[in-house]
Amino acid sequence: MNNIRRLRQSILTLGLILLLAPPVVIAQRQSAATQDLSGQWRVQNGNPPAPEAWRDTLDDSLWQQLKVPANWYSEGLDHQGVLWYRTRFTLPILGADDMATLIFDGVDYQADIWLNNQQVGQHQGYFQRFSTDITDAARKDNLLAVRVDSPYEIPGKVWSFHKQLIKGVFNHHDTRPGGAWSDHGQDANSGGIWAAVASHISRGAVIDNILAVPDWSRGLQYPILQVSLDYRANRNRSVEMLLKLIPDNFIGPSYQLKQNVSLVASPRNAQRLTANFPLDNPALWWPSGQGKQNLYRLEVHFSDGLGTMDTAHVRTGLRQIVIDPQEQSWSINGKRLFIRGTNYIGSPWLGSLRPADYHRDLVMMQQANVNAIRVHAHVAGRALYDLADEMGILLWQDFPLQWGYDDSATFAEEAARQAADMTRQFGSHPAIILWSGHNEPPWDATWMQYRYPDWRPGINRALTARVAKVLSQDASRITHAYSSTGEHYWQGWYSGQKSDHLKPATNAIISEFGAQALPDLTTLKNFISGTDLWPKTTDKKDEGWRIWAYHNFQPHETFELAKVTRGTDINTFIANSQQYQASLIQLAAESYRRQRYQPVAALFHFMFTETWPSINWGVVDYLRHPKPGYFALQRAYQPVLPSIEPKTATWVPGQTGRIGLWAINDNWHDYPQASLHWEILQSGVMLSEGAQDINLMADSGQKVMELQITPRSDQTITVMSDILNHRGEVIGHNELQLQVQP
Repeated sequence: MNNIRRLRQSILTLGLILLLAPPVVIAQRQSAATQDLSGQWRVQNGNPPAPEAWRDTLDDSLWQQLKVPANWYSEGLDHQGVLWYRTRFTLPILGADDMATLIFDGVDYQADIWLNNQQVGQHQGYFQRFSTDITDAARKDNLLAVRVDSPYEIPGKVWSFHKQLIKGVFNHHDTRPGGAWSDHGQDANSGGIWAAVASHISRGAVIDNILAVPDWSRGLQYPILQVSLDYRANRNRSVEMLLKLIPDNFIGPSYQLKQNVSLVASPRNAQRLTANFPLDNPALWWPSGQGKQNLYRLEVHFSDGLGTMDTAHVRTGLRQIVIDPQEQSWSINGKRLFIRGTNYIGSPWLGSLRPADYHRDLVMMQQANVNAIRVHAHVAGRALYDLADEMGILLWQDFPLQWGYDDSATFAEEAARQAADMTRQFGSHPAIILWSGHNEPPWDATWMQYRYPDWRPGINRALTARVAKVLSQDASRITHAYSSTGEHYWQGWYSGQKSDHLKPATNAIISEFGAQALPDLTTLKNFISGTDLWPKTTDKKDEGWRIWAYHNFQPHETFELAKVTRGTDINTFIANSQQYQASLIQLAAESYRRQRYQPVAALFHFMFTETWPSINWGVVDYLRHPKPGYFALQRAYQPVLPSIEPKTATWVPGQTGRIGLWAINDNWHDYPQASLHWEILQSGVMLSEGAQDINLMADSGQKVMELQITPRSDQTITVMSDILNHRGEVIGHNELQLQVQP
């Protein structure tokens, strides 16, 4: 067993050293006609009674400078409501047939746009890329003014049960500044021009968006790539459309399709154009560990007798995702895959996340054996989706609806419009395998009746259905209409006890489970000062917990439901809190993996990282330091898992208890002539050890044996189990601590 111990150590400590690897750099080629407008812009408060600020005669030289792109809060401006942005840029003299466009990759939340004293556009919604025509207003020297409004919603009347902003976790959640249920829950507003801004010049037409999704009706070898374009044209015209599908990260054949198409005059409002692109035996995209992440670059060219008019491109991949109607299992390209997922919010301020930041988080997830991410109740920055495509990480993509909203038909239509934007703008990413609509809608979350006096059955049901209908129009993905409270397994935190996770599950999808844990003391002291580190009591009404609650800590759940003890000092409290989180994660994740396809098919832990200086459910703190829960998740999510099932709930000295030993293999290949080994120790004394030969089949789980163990004392029992392949190499290691009553 000594060799086994050395090998198992290499498995469990594999690399956090990989975090030192250089981040992925995503190269994006820009034509000479595209100009990046990033930089220092001028900003000024626009809340009443501030005047309009779009006129070019206005002197803005004394205005504050603010970086674009960025959320204003992350740049040091704590602001709610309206902020005026202004910048100056130059353009070449336009030809008679030229079109000039401004492209915004993301403005939170409402934008009204003026160029050279003319209002040229407006937009609502924080995550969408949008374009506006500036051909008539453009000059050589230009003044751009943008009125950005990220409103503060009136507590009680609007916020938080009748919200009117479709921002998901960014204006109501229990992991954001102020928490979900206090009057400070809208602090640290996420508003601003948080993503890139550019100008673009084309001739006669402009391609605003490309959507490419596969149709598998002819089988995996002969898909049809369904291409849908959003375009604008300055007059009715016939053009040649050329589609090129070119390998982006591998060597292989390219594909080409030419069509003559008629464009409709519509310089300001996008029109739709579709094409079916049949393919012969293209390379497929596979999840990490199951195959190559083959990606293609789809180029679209408009041209006429005078040459190129506009070009655009999108990167995509070809993969099939299917859910079995009976078993509810998920299959990728015809092969069943058990989903080991986590929930993720990178930051409350998306503009602060660089591609390198997303890459760091995704590497840590892969090292924890996570193969899927639930992008929790928000749409993230575009770099996340590019990296997931490259790294082979599957994505469950939520629409940003979190809890309660305006129940009007008008609001439901606005949500449907934005849901369509999400599917069209992000639908080319092969990593996205599922769209989900509404997280814990009020009509499903009956606990809300105790928090909101005006809760009633059926509230927001029409909203949920309207968004789900839009999402379901994408036949290339799974549609999950809403994330139900019934699939959120909060035993041991909001209800019941930790051991309840050992009971049979009733859902194929478990999209949330977990517990809070304090970060290490060094991290904690960054936002909880020394004088506030030790409230007088554990009573949730103790004023000492107020600052902790602002940073998302839940004293009632910690002390009364989870029954975590503080001990006599802060270090003991931290250790107890972290141990509770880690033990719950291991117990729950292993239990549901043992129930693979009976009924559990997909499992999403909540959640991966703390998003700001916080005390919440993250297994990684906001500085990206892993807690013990991270390593518990890493063990429980091993593709080859020697799972340990504690059959006996209470261990007592001298009384025999039972332990089940399992072998689980999520990989798509067999391990013939494998073996399962175990050691069970108490105070250095071996209570049991042995080995059992097994044939571990692909995509399988089996109970190997059940052991009877008699504790000799009240000291902790340590159970260790390993799976070895036919060469004697450790391919899975696990440990479990069993507490014995005095």
